[in-house]
Amino acid sequence: MKNFLKKIYPIFGILLFYNLNLGEKLLASGKSFKWHPVGVDQYGNITEWINISSFKDLNKDSFRLQMKLLEENKVILARLDLNCRNKDYYLRKRGQMSQKGTWNSIPKGSSFEEIAKFYCKKTSAASNWGYTPQTKYLWGMEKPTLDAASFNLQGEWINVYKNSSSEFQYNSNVTKSSDSVLAAYYFKKKSYKKNSPYISSKYNFGWIVVSCKEKLHSTFKKFNNTNIAEWTAPKTGRIGGGADAIRKAECY
Repeated sequence: MKNFLKKIYPIFGILLFYNLNLGEKLLASGKSFKWHPVGVDQYGNITEWINISSFKDLNKDSFRLQMKLLEENKVILARLDLNCRNKDYYLRKRGQMSQKGTWNSIPKGSSFEEIAKFYCKKTSAASNWGYTPQTKYLWGMEKPTLDAASFNLQGEWINVYKNSSSEFQYNSNVTKSSDSVLAAYYFKKKSYKKNSPYISSKYNFGWIVVSCKEKLHSTFKKFNNTNIAEWTAPKTGRIGGGADAIRKAECY
């Protein structure tokens, strides 16, 4: 398991809450559900999926999700229990009979950490993951109703940076408040896979809210092909990055 976790990297694109009451039993088939990728290996191959419609509260600090894992070219169904306050998890693969497996600390940079960053927002331990009352003006703001790529934005796209590996722009039609700026953005990044001559490009339009009081911002994340989306926990950005540029241009 340790070697497997080291190969997992989070996919930046993302999760949220659609709660259905499902039974405890793992399903033999996932045909009735939509699986969403949450982890890839060092070669860019998808190796982990979660079933967002299987989300279930276990107690005030914990939740459960069904997962699929790719191990040795074989798909394995599993069940993930994650405790947001203790920051640990229990992964039970289908076919394992023991109910007393070991709880492991959530590894930094793993897909389990990415899952926790989003779903722990629903628990009483939300502040442990950055969802604090002091920053709620960012992550608790109203959800955008307009597509960030819509022509109805009407503003001009301002280039922040563009180099050989990435590009960032934001739309000048921003919405300002006393402590933040809401803006649509466009981001593009080239990906280089290990031992491969091919270069792939990923791009997306999205929404970002930038604090004018401190060096924090929150992004609005959405599962592909769903209406499930949420503001993520505030984080700092690099100097000269998109959030930093919007703050300097629009807050003062």
